[in-house]
Amino acid sequence: MRICTESGCPEYTDGGRCPEHQRKAERKRGSAARRGYSTEHNNRFRAGVLARDPLCVRCRQAPATEADHWPLSRRELIAQGLDANDPARGRGLCKPCHSRETAINQPGGAATQ
Repeated sequence: MRICTESGCPEYTDGGRCPEHQRKAERKRGSAARRGYSTEHNNRFRAGVLARDPLCVRCRQAPATEADHWPLSRRELIAQGLDANDPARGRGLCKPCHSRETAINQPGGAATQ
C-alpha cells in the first residue's frame, strides 16, 4: 500500500490516487467526446491507423491496439488547423508502447492533452 499521490492526502491506495482524488481527476479530464474522441475519430482515425499498422511500429513485436497521433499530438494538429482524424497523422502502437510514449511526451499523462 502507498499514500495517495495527491499532495497532502493521507489515504492509502494500491498505487496512484485514492478513490476520491481519482474521481476528481476524471471529472476534470472530461469525457472522451469532450476531448474530441468522437465517432469520426473511432471510425476514421483509429480504424485507418490500425488497418495500416496491424503490428506496433515501435516494438514490432505485438499487435497494434492503440492509434497514436504522431509526430504531432492531437492538440498540436488542431492548433495548426490540421485534420486530427486523418489516419496519415498517426501510427499504430501496442498498449505498453503507447503508455510509455504518453508518459514521456505528455507529463501528467493524457489528461494534459
